[in-house]
Amino acid sequence: MESNKDFHKWSSFAKRQAGLFSSCLVCFLIFWNSVAIGEWAYALFGGELRGYGPPQQRWHRVLAMGFVGMYIVGTVLGVINMWRYRKYPEYYDDE
Repeated sequence: MESNKDFHKWSSFAKRQAGLFSSCLVCFLIFWNSVAIGEWAYALFGGELRGYGPPQQRWHRVLAMGFVGMYIVGTVLGVINMWRYRKYPEYYDDE
C-alpha cells in the first residue's frame, strides 16, 4: 500500500485510474458483445442460442453503458477529491 503522501500525487491517481479503466473496459466489452459471445459458447457444444436477438442485446448494451457511466462518475469524484486534497492539505490529518 502506498503512503498517504504518495497516494495523493497525480501520477498515483493516473495509475489507479488506469487499473480501473482496464477492468471497466473488460466489463464493457463483455456486455456489449454478450449475445455474440453466447452464440459462440453455444456453438462450441453444438447448440443454438434461440430467442436472443437485438431486444436482449439492447439491454446488455444498456448495462455496458452503465459501467462506462459509473467509471466517469467515479473519475470525476476522484479528480475533485484529489484537487481538494492538493489545494487544502491542512484540512487532512496525514500523520
